[in-house]
Amino acid sequence: MIEAVILERLDSLTRAFVALAKLSGARLTRAAMCERLGISGKTLTDRVRKGNVPSPCRDGKWLLSEVVEWESREASR
Repeated sequence: MIEAVILERLDSLTRAFVALAKLSGARLTRAAMCERLGISGKTLTDRVRKGNVPSPCRDGKWLLSEVVEWESREASR
């Protein structure tokens, strides 16, 4: 029961964070994505090509809101 309440609160916080990130338009550089995922640039490129990681925007940066949503989906698998 307590676990369900905690998970619901985490989901609520994640939704709020995604909304704020969308409003601000925050973006992550390639270096920031690598650091966030704990992988090298080559590994990031491979994962993007395979569709295992969201693709960057035209400017080569990732929207933070999309990354957080993706991380949330991956964590619930």
